[in-house]
Amino acid sequence: MQLRYDEDLIEAAVFLIARRASGLQAIRFHRVREKAYAILDPDDRNAAFFAVHLAWFREWGMEQPLTDCLNDFPLLSEHLDLLALRKAQRKSDEGAELYVSTETGGRSGILALSPGRLGSQPARLSQFLRHELSHLSDMVDPAFGYVPELDLAGGSPARQRLARERYRLLWDISIDGRLAARGHAETATRDRHEAAFAAAFPTWPPEKRVAIFQSLWNNPSPTHALLVSLLDDPSDSRERLRPAPGALCPLCGFPTFTWAAPEELDLAVIARIAPEFPRWTIEQGLCARCHAVYKAAGAATAATAGPCALLNHAL
Repeated sequence: MQLRYDEDLIEAAVFLIARRASGLQAIRFHRVREKAYAILDPDDRNAAFFAVHLAWFREWGMEQPLTDCLNDFPLLSEHLDLLALRKAQRKSDEGAELYVSTETGGRSGILALSPGRLGSQPARLSQFLRHELSHLSDMVDPAFGYVPELDLAGGSPARQRLARERYRLLWDISIDGRLAARGHAETATRDRHEAAFAAAFPTWPPEKRVAIFQSLWNNPSPTHALLVSLLDDPSDSRERLRPAPGALCPLCGFPTFTWAAPEELDLAVIARIAPEFPRWTIEQGLCARCHAVYKAAGAATAATAGPCALLNHAL
């Protein structure tokens, strides 16, 4: 498996460290880099700059967390022809993708990272890398049986979207459970996953939610088919919800004739409501104003901290 770096990512990451460096190390970096400006040919000059940046990327120890993590995922070396790291334009773009050539059938993994991610503490970077590499490892693992398309027969667009959101959540839970069992830090705590799981499957009895969550968290070898089997809840009345006009909103307590459309109640909004209103259920609905407030709160959080990466897999 070839390991390839995006030039823009390496340059941006190295400059983040260079701005924090001091003394002889910073002087050496800038002195070596300045020499590349003397190269007249544009292509040769760009190649020289990349060589300088990559050398300092390695000297400053930014490559080590990646290679250390890759050693724990032998299936990637076995099944991928290429693993490329590219620069993510936004935090929300971070994540792993799998591409399969329609001509040769060769597989390539793409890992999008922000430069700041590479410049973070090695422990935090390793935490993120292990989670995303776990996704890639599952995708190439024949035992997992990954299929990129989720097609629920007869499902409306709203139900299809809900299925994709639930699948991502179930997959993340299973991955963090496996990482925790191996003594690695997970990207989200078990408590946070449990809260999100309860919000995603509100019609399940509590004892069923507890049992299934524990089975996911503790399962050392989940499969794609297992995750898919949990997606479609027959008792899910999400699309049928139509609270009475003029009824009181269970969140703000004011009467409303404008209720949030059920298909707009995505998991991110539900997860933000649940901690403040633990007894609230999707069946109760919420007014359009409250929905706008909680949706805007999520957008504000994404602008400052960036949400967890959502994986977009393409064939």
